[in-house]
Amino acid sequence: MNWILLVLIVHFFWAIENVYTKIVIGSKIKNPYIFLILLTILSILVLPFIGSQYIVLPPGNTVWWLVLASLFYTFSGFPYIKAMEFEEVTRINILWNAIPVFSLILGWMIIGDKISGTELAAMVFLLVGSIVASLKKNSSSFKISMAFWLMMLSCVLYAAYGLVVRYLSASVAFPTIFFWVILFDAIAISSSFVSKKIRQDFVQTFRSNSIGFFLLFLVIVVIGNIGLLLNQWALSLKPGALVYSLEGFQVLFVFCLAIVVAKISPSFIAESTDKKNLLVKFLAFLIIMIGMVMLSF
Repeated sequence: MNWILLVLIVHFFWAIENVYTKIVIGSKIKNPYIFLILLTILSILVLPFIGSQYIVLPPGNTVWWLVLASLFYTFSGFPYIKAMEFEEVTRINILWNAIPVFSLILGWMIIGDKISGTELAAMVFLLVGSIVASLKKNSSSFKISMAFWLMMLSCVLYAAYGLVVRYLSASVAFPTIFFWVILFDAIAISSSFVSKKIRQDFVQTFRSNSIGFFLLFLVIVVIGNIGLLLNQWALSLKPGALVYSLEGFQVLFVFCLAIVVAKISPSFIAESTDKKNLLVKFLAFLIIMIGMVMLSF
């Protein structure tokens, strides 16, 4: 399959997951980390659908690289889910576009990838666009949202995850990478239950929500993991910086879905639609799209 089509499907699926996350956090699940833990643990339910020929333990030290990839993936979720608790979902998705910047930098530092002048210029546009996206209009001035720093940490960790997947895909089939990353991810995040508060909030979440809610949650888990599988497929075909350069489409998908939900039920998603904040979002998106076009070509 064409890698661009793969990535577009990925971002549409993840846009659905992002909007659902924003709806649920605060309304159905008070503690955002419980959402992440549930999402991660339920992900193991998709593993039996991986072909048995791919469920093998790679030889040598490859397993440690799989553990490393899963740890990067696990920890990238914590600052993201915290940012989602208090920031608009459209801004969060614009900030994801910093991932290609860190992918280029890590690729250059660790495996010796060369950065061309065009890529360097694209990095500047992507960073500037991310900073603009983090600006929020208050009563009389703009300020950088705390979500910016949280998302930059998530982007660094996710770029590192992509770099390890790229390295592994040279010798390991991407369904095998998917299987072990999901399994190790679930094992790693289960360590959160050592916290008494996490255990209490986890039990409270089950007591306060219906079976219908958890069935829909499971559907979103499946959608998100299909996106992850397809993303790993794309990373096995092209460098991370190129794959991540299409993040802008997720911004568009999220914006359209969020506006529809906000119009239907404003209590679920609050999006600032005043002219100044919309102008800031549009300007950030425009700057980032320039960077992504430069990076893609």
